[in-house]
Amino acid sequence: NFQTFGQLRTPPFEPSPPCSALPFRGDFKRQKMTHSGCIALVLSLLLLLVVAFEPSLVVGSGGYIGRRQFLGAGAAVATIAFQEPAAAAVLDSSNQGRGTTKTLTIEEAEDRFRAGRESVRKLLSSYELICEGGGDNVRRYLGTVGTTSGLFGIQKAMKTLSVKADDIVEYFELSTEIEKQIEQADSSAYMAIFTTTSTSGVPPEKYFKEARVEIERCAKSMDELAEMISLKL
Repeated sequence: NFQTFGQLRTPPFEPSPPCSALPFRGDFKRQKMTHSGCIALVLSLLLLLVVAFEPSLVVGSGGYIGRRQFLGAGAAVATIAFQEPAAAAVLDSSNQGRGTTKTLTIEEAEDRFRAGRESVRKLLSSYELICEGGGDNVRRYLGTVGTTSGLFGIQKAMKTLSVKADDIVEYFELSTEIEKQIEQADSSAYMAIFTTTSTSGVPPEKYFKEARVEIERCAKSMDELAEMISLKL
């Protein structure tokens, strides 16, 4: 099951399905390219470059790409692709207009995490009033609209704080849950914006209620994460 590419025999590549074939979760659900999809695309391109310019890295003695060489090259490319500085970068709040970035120290990451948890507290304490301002008003507190929320850049802050975790696997699982909860709450709040003009007859309150469930879960997860790294909120 190999195709000839020049003098190299490589596994056949199957085309990805068109975007129109992707399933939709609802009438107004925004479809986003997954992180895994982006990563797979980048790694595939990098691997092709390696094969084209440095075939000795992956070509076996018989002049073909074997299973071991192919996987080994993929691992090497992945290592290069995911190399990052020790401190994560976020938008510099002192110069947001230019979109410059800066690195976070542990202390700055802790302050940002506390600010994010405070934004969640304020959102829940005045949730009904905030919802009266519409879905985008909720999303501003979630940090997905604008840059005023303490949750803006929370992913980078959590990544910086990972060095304080004793159980790195559990830490990343929990931080991923927080990101998902914010994303799900944002999606529901987004749905609430357009449902009033939809023929579905679904009231925006339904989506605001779903968003609140995720926000409450996020608050609990953030508390657990802070406890995991002995961070006082």
